[in-house]
Amino acid sequence: MSFRSSVERAWRDNHLLSVLLELTYRCNLDCAFCYNDMALKGRPLRLEQYEVLLDELAAMNVLTVILSGGEPLSHPQFFEIGKMARDRGFVLRIKSNGHALSSELARRVRDEIDPFLVEVSLHGATAATHDRLTRVGGSFNQLIANIGEMRALGLRVKANSTLTRWNENELQEMFALAATLGIALQVDPEVKPRDNGDLSPLSLAPTAEGVSKTNAFFKARSERLEHFSTVPSHADAPVDSRDKHCGAGASNLAIDPYGNVLPCVQWRRPIGNLHEASIRELWNGSQTLAAVRDITVSVRNEVAQKASVTGAFAFCPGLAELQTGNPHVPGSIAPQKAHVHLPLLREAS
Repeated sequence: MSFRSSVERAWRDNHLLSVLLELTYRCNLDCAFCYNDMALKGRPLRLEQYEVLLDELAAMNVLTVILSGGEPLSHPQFFEIGKMARDRGFVLRIKSNGHALSSELARRVRDEIDPFLVEVSLHGATAATHDRLTRVGGSFNQLIANIGEMRALGLRVKANSTLTRWNENELQEMFALAATLGIALQVDPEVKPRDNGDLSPLSLAPTAEGVSKTNAFFKARSERLEHFSTVPSHADAPVDSRDKHCGAGASNLAIDPYGNVLPCVQWRRPIGNLHEASIRELWNGSQTLAAVRDITVSVRNEVAQKASVTGAFAFCPGLAELQTGNPHVPGSIAPQKAHVHLPLLREAS
C-alpha cells in the first residue's frame, strides 16, 4: 500500500497517524508574524504526563511525533521528552527555528534523539530580510552556520519559510541558497492570524502581485522538475476515496503546552485536556472531536462545489473558524495556491 493510500485510509477510518506536541511557547526569536498566543495560560504538562502520553500513542500505533513550539529546545526537558519519543520508535521530527542548534546542541540532538528530520525556519535570502522578520540581529548568519554544522553531523535538515510581503521578491534566491546548503525548502504561502484571533500578523501577508509571481515561479519550477519527480503519475495514483476535506481530528492532532488537545495546529478548538482525560479516551469519546470530523466531511463537499465554479483554491476550516468564527466561512480565499505546495512536495519527497 502506498503512503498516500495509507493516509487516505487513516482519514476515512479515523486512525491517528501523527501528533504535534507544542512543548512551549517560549522562543529565542521574536518573529513579526508568529501565530502563537503568548498570553495563553495553563498548567504545563509534566514529564511523567508526556511519558504516559507517548506510551498511549505507541499503543495506538501512531507513526509520527513532531516536537514543536514556540522553540521546542527552550523546554527545560526537551531532551528527556525527545529521548522518550525516540525509544518508543516514532518517526520523530523537530520543528525549530534553528537559532540555537549550534555544534554542541546539534550533536546532542543527533546522539540523544536521532530525529528523522530537523526542520528550521528560513525567512529570507539575505540577513537584512531574515533578521527583519525574526527581529533578532545576526539570526540569519547564525542559522546558516548552524545548518552547515547539522549537515556535517549527518542530521537531515529541511527549511520552512512563510511567504510575506518582505521576502516575496527573494523566493528564487532562497531556493538557490537552500540548494547551496544541500537542503529542501518548503514555502507556506499564507501568513496566519495569531491563535487568539489577533489579525495583526496579516499586515505582513504577501501582496497580490507577490502571490501571482510566486504561483508563476512554482508553476515553471514544477515543469522543470517533472522529469525527476518521485511522485507517482496520475495513472499510477490510487483513486481519491477520501470522504474528508483534511485529516484534522482524523489522522492527526496537536497538543499545546497546557494539555489542550486540538484537531490540528491550525484548528484551535480544544477537544479535551490531558489533565482531565487520556488521549485514548478523547480520541474515542470526545463529542467535540466527532463534530470536527463531521465538519471535515461537509466542508469537502462544499469546497468541491465551490472549486467547480471558481477554480482551485486553498481552504482551511480551522483558519476559517479562527477568522470568522465559522469553519464553513473563509475569511479569504486563496486562488491557485495549490501551485505553491505541489512542486515543493514533489521535490522534497
